[in-house]
Amino acid sequence: MDALELLKKMITVNTVNPPGNERALAVLLFELLEKNGFTCQLQELGNGRANLIAEFSAGPGLELMLNGHLDVVPAPGPWSHDPFDPVAREGRIYGRGACDMKGGIAAMCTAAIRTVHRGGPKSGRLKLLFVADEECSNLGIRRYLSDDPGGDYAIIGEPTDMEIAAAHRGVSRDYIDIFGPARHAALPQGEGVSAIEKSAEAIEAIQKLNQKLEEYKHPLLPSPGIAITMLKGYEKDNVVPGQVRMLTDFRILPGMSQAEAEAFLKQGLCQAGIEETQITSHFFMPGGELPLSDPFLKQMLEIRERISGRKHKAQAFDASCEQCFLTEAGIKTVICGPGSLLQAHTVDEYLEIGQLETAVEFYEAAIAAILGTETLKKVV
Repeated sequence: MDALELLKKMITVNTVNPPGNERALAVLLFELLEKNGFTCQLQELGNGRANLIAEFSAGPGLELMLNGHLDVVPAPGPWSHDPFDPVAREGRIYGRGACDMKGGIAAMCTAAIRTVHRGGPKSGRLKLLFVADEECSNLGIRRYLSDDPGGDYAIIGEPTDMEIAAAHRGVSRDYIDIFGPARHAALPQGEGVSAIEKSAEAIEAIQKLNQKLEEYKHPLLPSPGIAITMLKGYEKDNVVPGQVRMLTDFRILPGMSQAEAEAFLKQGLCQAGIEETQITSHFFMPGGELPLSDPFLKQMLEIRERISGRKHKAQAFDASCEQCFLTEAGIKTVICGPGSLLQAHTVDEYLEIGQLETAVEFYEAAIAAILGTETLKKVV
């Protein structure tokens, strides 16, 4: 089994989200894994979208899930080659999704197939879960978990430079509609404070909230923060608009709910005297984490250290990911995969081929540790 050749095939399958079309890639992996002894299921999501669930059972015992997403972001910009025609040169593989995160999936499939061909796992169940729609609305993982499948341990193959990440911040994106009296632009000093003027005050209020958020601390993650990613208020050249719409991106720590994030925003605006507002949720994903004392995390760090020959510490995953959904379902989850976030979503995205090979070795060792011996028992 050659992870690089598999990755090349995967890159040629265009799964840009939107619209996704992940089913075609799920079918490719279904056929590969089924041929190599796995029981496979396509979880249909409609409109050319599907999850792939592949299992190899060795009787009673723990479950280890290797997880990743099939979709990729669009590939605009001045690429030096077709982003869906992979190119390998100078120790790198170039193409959309090479890093985020088809490389991780290719390594997981390779490790799983090699394990089966070598006579393992010895106990429990090895599961591969590759989902649709991670890059937009998490439709795939939500659909999978809606069946309440349970599980013990999981590794998500997002690009971490093969470091072991134990936590990520969540995100609450909200539209804030700010209202004020509309009037002719020839009368800019009319009665009442305009929505435009209030929006300037709202920006200042959010900056003050960011200062307050610096007080929130986490052992791995940076403090929460609010960014304004859109500001729109135009009606006509000669009209002072009666409404301004703002979109905020609020990066939150694990444990903060959607209601708490909205209340924090609203309180900050009210304290600044901006009361004529309406906050509407656009998107929410909670933060996720695995405690630094968790035995599963410690064992994954030990495996990584054995492979690299140097000390590794638990890291933060700087972007959002789907760890939060798995941990909420009671599945102890770490994040570790080939590639760097510095390459994710970029023009001429690439993956170091050496990291792809390291990932295969790490996933094989993780499978052996969890399903090949009885040294790690599930901790309730």
